[in-house]
Amino acid sequence: MTENMSLSAFCKTHRLSKGSVHKFLRGEGFDTSKGLTPEALTAAKAYFLDNPTEPTATAITPMVIEVGNHRGQLALPQAPSAINLADYRGDVALTSFEPEDVDRFLSSCDGFLEAVDADYQHQQAITQRKAQQAAAVKAKVEQVKEASLVYKLRSESLALHNAAIDAQVQRDMSVLGKPQQPAASPQP
Repeated sequence: MTENMSLSAFCKTHRLSKGSVHKFLRGEGFDTSKGLTPEALTAAKAYFLDNPTEPTATAITPMVIEVGNHRGQLALPQAPSAINLADYRGDVALTSFEPEDVDRFLSSCDGFLEAVDADYQHQQAITQRKAQQAAAVKAKVEQVKEASLVYKLRSESLALHNAAIDAQVQRDMSVLGKPQQPAASPQP
């Protein structure tokens, strides 16, 4: 059975923020109360380290001082063969968006703006058409009111004229059926 590594030891070894590692592992479902299991170690290394393998001890090249002729000669130290940039970064993991994701987002925003503008133009056209129709309806209503009033006046005028004609015809017809009455003689 392998012994669990403590969260503090892991973070100290890899120069990581204990809070960040704990938050990540908790989000992944690992319990860190009894140290980091091999699975938790693997997950943390894969997420936080550029090279998740165990750090290897670098051999230190001893400095050589040669004496002779009263001159000291120093040998240059061996330059490291690999540099881990994670050692020079801060504790916050570097994240960024993919350019394609940003382009898709911007394209979606442009599509939304175009759709909003097109819909507004459509609504504006509908509103203008309704305003024109409302004006036409109002004008037609006024025209019908006027025609109705004229019709009523003409109809009443014709009715009065027809009544006068009927009365005249009635008088004329009644004269035919009655004997003529003598004119009243003047009284002495």
